[in-house]
Amino acid sequence: MRAAGGVVILAMIAGSSCRADECQSFSASTMKANGAVAVAKWRTDYPSMRPNPSAQQPWESIKFREAPADYMNAVLGTAKTSFKIVDRKLVGTGQEEWYISQWLDYGNSGREPLMGLTKERSPDAKDLSKTSGDKYQVWAVGFYNKPGAAVFGEVFAEPCNPSFPVAIKFPNDTASVKFLFTDASPDEVTYLQGAPEYDAFIDPVPTGSGPTGHPADTRSIRTLRLLQVDISVKDSRSQETGWVFGTFVWRGPPKGDTLFDNLVPVSLQWGNDPGVYDGTIRQGWTNPDLRDVTYGWDERPTMGFMGRANGPADNIRSSCLSCHGAARTPRASIGLLGSGFKLSDLSDAAKVKAHVDTWFQNIKAGQLFQPFEPAASALDYSLQLEAAVSRMCQACQTGDLRGPTPNVCRSTGFYNRPVCNAPMEASARQRLLGLVPPPRQ
Repeated sequence: MRAAGGVVILAMIAGSSCRADECQSFSASTMKANGAVAVAKWRTDYPSMRPNPSAQQPWESIKFREAPADYMNAVLGTAKTSFKIVDRKLVGTGQEEWYISQWLDYGNSGREPLMGLTKERSPDAKDLSKTSGDKYQVWAVGFYNKPGAAVFGEVFAEPCNPSFPVAIKFPNDTASVKFLFTDASPDEVTYLQGAPEYDAFIDPVPTGSGPTGHPADTRSIRTLRLLQVDISVKDSRSQETGWVFGTFVWRGPPKGDTLFDNLVPVSLQWGNDPGVYDGTIRQGWTNPDLRDVTYGWDERPTMGFMGRANGPADNIRSSCLSCHGAARTPRASIGLLGSGFKLSDLSDAAKVKAHVDTWFQNIKAGQLFQPFEPAASALDYSLQLEAAVSRMCQACQTGDLRGPTPNVCRSTGFYNRPVCNAPMEASARQRLLGLVPPPRQ
């Protein structure tokens, strides 16, 4: 699932910024790469204890299978009072109880300073609309509420040496919200016409879906528009996976606050419909009112694979739950982006079955995607934690993190030496930084 972070928030609550600078041995934050600018400050002062789960959440009175849009709006409502637009940036109110992950400010896809955005998969041609091109970028920032942030507090109690149990398990009532922005032209993606504009340091030239990003010091300020907002909830009523994932799209013309008031539910999903090869989806919902707006043409007949849930920025070969269900460290050797599945293969029953059986499983907390491959930790649908491990260990390998090698880097086999590497020359460092793909598939 896709959230953004541009802001200058009051330091009295944010006591820490969205950098890994809580680890004093780390020296290469991408938040610092573009000179003396006002750096976004999102909360990483995670709760020291998991909140009491007895409090009734607004979404718990709504049956998501029967009223998916109402459920989605109830979840989104818990974030509405926490975020707003100020000076062409998404900012917090100064009292928001939403938190970001550490260690996402490294590498060619690492956080930019103005809104704390990381680079996501770039859409293919006609992913976003019937007329959209393939040279646009998507940048995002995601947040967890207090129950989820308490888990991050346990993991990052030692920022230079985070602790990963064999299986991460988020508590019920964990919720996340993610804001995704794009530089796509509203002339091509017409539902973005009139969308508010935001400033962020992004790649200086269109990069398409291939490269993972440019070095952070080559980025420049460019205009973005809010494309979609993703939500996820750990809900015990989802017996299939334990999670409910949903996506909104920004749809004009602008109205109200021009932020939340323009968000329209796209899809909701509580299961991956394993074993379903013919599109008879029962564990998800897609908004029929968005046919011919966000889907319904040859290149994008459905939002996700064969009718499963997804957002406009997401890979049609996947689904919200499919992508996040693969979260583990180390990452599995296979990747959806390299699966080779083509839409023309939809007529090949054997290829469809192989794709569904691999990627569309109902994985629960504690279970591992690709369990036959060694893993240090199953991450309970958190691609942020997966990306955090990869980037921290990469910083150790390149010498941008100094001192003892974090335990998780050794247990995953990412970097087995007892002490982080000596700093590399720039060309070698950039080759390594370019190898880590954006976490979103």
